[in-house]
Amino acid sequence: MIKVKNNNNNYEIWTENLTKIYGRGQKQVNAVNGINLRVEPGIHGFLGPNGAGKTTTINMLVGAMLSTSGTARIRGYKIGSIKSRRLLGFLPQDPAFYDNKTGLQYLLYMAQLNGIKKKFARQKALELIKFMDLENAKDRKIGKYSGGMKQKIGIAAALIHEPDILILDEPTANLDPMGRADVIAKIKQLSKRMSVFVSSHILSEVEQMCERVYVINKGKIILADTITNVKQMHSKNSNKYVLDTDANERVMKMLKKTNYIKKIAIKPSDGKINLVPFNSAEFQRVLPQLLGSAGITLKSFFLEESSLQDIFVNIIARDN
Repeated sequence: MIKVKNNNNNYEIWTENLTKIYGRGQKQVNAVNGINLRVEPGIHGFLGPNGAGKTTTINMLVGAMLSTSGTARIRGYKIGSIKSRRLLGFLPQDPAFYDNKTGLQYLLYMAQLNGIKKKFARQKALELIKFMDLENAKDRKIGKYSGGMKQKIGIAAALIHEPDILILDEPTANLDPMGRADVIAKIKQLSKRMSVFVSSHILSEVEQMCERVYVINKGKIILADTITNVKQMHSKNSNKYVLDTDANERVMKMLKKTNYIKKIAIKPSDGKINLVPFNSAEFQRVLPQLLGSAGITLKSFFLEESSLQDIFVNIIARDN
C-alpha cells in the first residue's frame, strides 16, 4: 500500500473545478463542468443519465484523458501520475481484451505490465480466477468467453496489482440476473478492503452496493449524499403511506368518505392500501380512532420509502 507523505488530504478522490471541454466556438461542449468531488473511504455510486459526463470524469481520474482545467488528486497524488495510477484498479465501460489469450495468460500479461514478479504473478492470477469463479475457463481463450465472463476477467485484471481504490464503469453490463447478483456480492466483499467508486445505470444495484451517491447531470454534480439521507429526505417529501389492516377493502371505502385523504388505492401486488393524506400529522392522530370505532385491527402503517430509481428520476427532471 502506498502512503502519502506530508499530505493533509485524506480523500480517496478529490477534484476542484475539474472541467473537460470538447470542441471550440459554437461547437464547444462542456462535458464536465467544474465538478468538485470529495470521495472518502467506502463504496460510492456515480450516477447520471447518458451523456451526463460520468465516463469522461472517470477517464480523467484514471489518467486516460487530460482535463481542460481544474485539478484532481487520488489520495493526494495528481491524476495521471505514476503514483496515482498505482493506487487505482480500473474496469472501463467497454473493456478490450486479447481474444487469442486464455484468461490465465491475460492476467499474467496484466501482472507483467504492472511490474509484478513472475513468481508472485501466477499465484495472484490463480487467486483472482478462483475469486471470480472462472477456474473452469482459465485455459480457455477469452474470444470464446461469454459477455459475463469477460466482465469478470476484466474485474480480475483491475485487481491484479492489489489496488487501494477500485473504479468500475458499468461493471454488471452484459451480465444475466444471476451474474449480476454474483458480481454485486463480490464488489461488496472487495469494499471491505479497498474503496470502490462505481458508475452504473442500474440504480437498484447501486442501492444494494453503495453507501453514498454522487449524481451528475449536464456535466455538473447536482447531488452528493449518503443513500440513507437521500431516501429519508425524499420519502418525507413524497407523503405516501402504506396501511395494512384485517379489512383493507372496508377501510378504503370508509376513508374515502372522510376529508383526510387526497389519494387512496389498494396495491394489487400485496393487497395493502397506498394513500396520500392532506395532513399527515392529523391523519396519524385520527387513524387509530377511526379503526378502533369500526372494530378493525391495524397491522402496519408506515411512510413508504422512495426507491433510488424514483428519486433519481425526480432529481434529473427538476434539474432539466
